[in-house]
Amino acid sequence: MKEKTNKKILYIEDDPEARLLMADIFRYKGYIYIEASRGLEGIQLAKEHLPDLILIDLQLPDIQGYEVTTHLKSLPEIKSTPIIALTASTEREIKELVLTAGCDGYISKPINITEFLFNVEEYLAGKKDIINPENEKAFLQKYNIQLVSRLKKKIIELEGLNKNLKKLNRELYDSRDYLSQYNDRLFYMNNLANHLRTQNDPQKMARVLPQKMVEGFQVDRCIVFNLNIDNGSLQYFASAGIPSSELAEFNLKLSEDFIKLLHDEGGILWIKSKADILDKSLLEFSNILNVNSFIICNIADLHTQTSDRIELENIRSSQLNAYNENLIFFIDKSKTKKLFATYEIRILKSFLQTISVIYENMILYSKLHQLYEKKSQEAILDGLTKLYNYRYFIQELERETNRAKRYDQVFSLFMLDIDKFKNYNDTYGHPAGDVILKTISKVLIENIRNTDTVARYGGEEFVVILPGLERDEAIVLAEKLRTLISEHLFYNEDTKENCKITISIGVACFPEDNENPSDLIKSADKALYQAKQTGRNKVCSLLDIKSKSR
Repeated sequence: MKEKTNKKILYIEDDPEARLLMADIFRYKGYIYIEASRGLEGIQLAKEHLPDLILIDLQLPDIQGYEVTTHLKSLPEIKSTPIIALTASTEREIKELVLTAGCDGYISKPINITEFLFNVEEYLAGKKDIINPENEKAFLQKYNIQLVSRLKKKIIELEGLNKNLKKLNRELYDSRDYLSQYNDRLFYMNNLANHLRTQNDPQKMARVLPQKMVEGFQVDRCIVFNLNIDNGSLQYFASAGIPSSELAEFNLKLSEDFIKLLHDEGGILWIKSKADILDKSLLEFSNILNVNSFIICNIADLHTQTSDRIELENIRSSQLNAYNENLIFFIDKSKTKKLFATYEIRILKSFLQTISVIYENMILYSKLHQLYEKKSQEAILDGLTKLYNYRYFIQELERETNRAKRYDQVFSLFMLDIDKFKNYNDTYGHPAGDVILKTISKVLIENIRNTDTVARYGGEEFVVILPGLERDEAIVLAEKLRTLISEHLFYNEDTKENCKITISIGVACFPEDNENPSDLIKSADKALYQAKQTGRNKVCSLLDIKSKSR
């Protein structure tokens, strides 16, 4: 039910999905919700709206969340507003550092919505996280060092940009006849580069590039190939200014010497005449296209920092090699028959270098994100059944116990065991037993609620946490699961026949049976033991045991 409140909450986060989720949460609870996707935007909105609470992600695309926090706390009108860091960062001592930066609290991702809203209410009510006074000075010093380091890095970057701008200004002065065209193309290049930085799919970006280059750089054709670095063959990828049907079947293969030459020349070659074409296959290709002068480049060789390139290659060679980064660009002015001007070569090279960095970053971000997601899942999932593992179950049970205590609610816990599973394993082997475990896991997942948590406890034992279910309701669900398993036909690959498998289930309830998580597990285990001892394929609870002992 929506609660009426005039509290305003500002959320600064660059991930649109995270902002959408937060909007649903806060608006449903009746808060006035404001969002920003950049740090500078967040600062401006904070000044305009004077929110009652600010949530901020530490990793923002324009400036660090730390710096945003420090700036906001320097504003008189924002100084007393609680600022809470909301991040998935696993950096050591991250909480202390964000508090040192000026944050009033810290919430880690992923969030438990109920617990998260409770925390928000606490911070709105005036709660503040603090650092141990004994350590505060050390963390403040560490934060200041990091801040100074970031500022130095920005100064170096600005100095580098300043040098480049001075160089460009000199070149513009020397090429005054081309100044208007030069500015137009630089403007287009910067706008296009900025637009491409907002993309997140490297393959999609590479496919739209040819058309963008034809439109903005006054070239007639732009063709992109994928280079197979092992054999030098080029596979058509995308193009503009020429029908794809003319290129899809063309067999182009660059020699090893030419690929090395392209690499030694910094990734880009300006072929001024056919006499400069040193590759037989490339000469044949130029004849087919009826072009004498063109530009060819490999964006993988356009990186200016050799040390960075080596580091990226080491990363790619280990785990991030799913994308083919060796994109070969072929650019010409065959229709107009005009030669490239020197300044055009400079602009194209600068643009392609920018593209190579953007493309590289997209690949790394995509793969690192996939790797992080994979490792995060591996840390909490059982490798065989893909259910939650024991470690995650213990953490979730602790959270559910704390939540139930806080809100005076109940929940139930199942402990399931496959009857005579050892005999089945001994008879048919562990691979057949693994099939049983995976099948039962699937049945459990398909017949519990989204709010329930099912995990593999170990061996042939499973556990299920059932928030909000009292004993009678839990027993009904347990009987349903027991019946489904007992009626399920488990196919045995060795015998080519179906077989029957049964389970026994022990039910324990919070707080009636126990209020301590570990003791609640013992209660469920005790009920499970009773089910096994009294014939198996049964559901028992502590209430059954107590009744029989009277």
